[in-house]
Amino acid sequence: MAGALAALAAFDRLAPHIGNSPATAVQIAGLALISIPLATLVPLALAPAAGVGARLLLWAVPAVLATALLIWAGYAGTPATLAKLVAASLIGLGLGSLLQTPVEIVGIAVLIAAVDIYSVAAGPTKVIVEHHAQVLNAFTLAFHPLGSSGVAQIGASDFVFFSVFLAAAARFDLRPTLTWAAMTASFGLTLLLSYQFDRALPALPLLSLAFLTANADLLAGRIGGRTDSPEGD
Repeated sequence: MAGALAALAAFDRLAPHIGNSPATAVQIAGLALISIPLATLVPLALAPAAGVGARLLLWAVPAVLATALLIWAGYAGTPATLAKLVAASLIGLGLGSLLQTPVEIVGIAVLIAAVDIYSVAAGPTKVIVEHHAQVLNAFTLAFHPLGSSGVAQIGASDFVFFSVFLAAAARFDLRPTLTWAAMTASFGLTLLLSYQFDRALPALPLLSLAFLTANADLLAGRIGGRTDSPEGD
């Protein structure tokens, strides 16, 4: 985990100074292929700790407090983003460890996708984006694109559910590695589509779809009570 955090911090600091006004497609590629994978390596590295269960929620408290302190002290950029990432990962893994059946995670995947679509299109997220930028900044992770002092933002809650799905993949003996790769790619695809359509798009629909697609046959087998479903990553 420490290596991924250090690499992400270093790249995020260097990114604004790399390239001379590169094309937007290059910036999105940098985010999708470098920044986001480095960020999602953090919950992947922490995933084995899901075995301690709900105690991870207590472990997240120092990270949440560190985030608040960093923002208060004026370090709302990379330092706060790293603290938010650790906090979101621990919270998600802790919640995921509480799941009891595969039906629950499938239901969660469908529900959060629908709620996120509504929230971004006409609900609370839309209001926050349009009228409460400071609130938005407090609850998003910010990544610098190549050659830009601006930031691309991904909700901390998106990383919470990323971690919930990772925990579920391990808990129900699904495909953790493929799950991580598919979900990481989903974040990059959401950024690309957001650029193409020139509007904020919800990340959870594609995240949920990535999880379900990567594990569809195994989930069907678990829910159907079969024990001979194919295994592995």
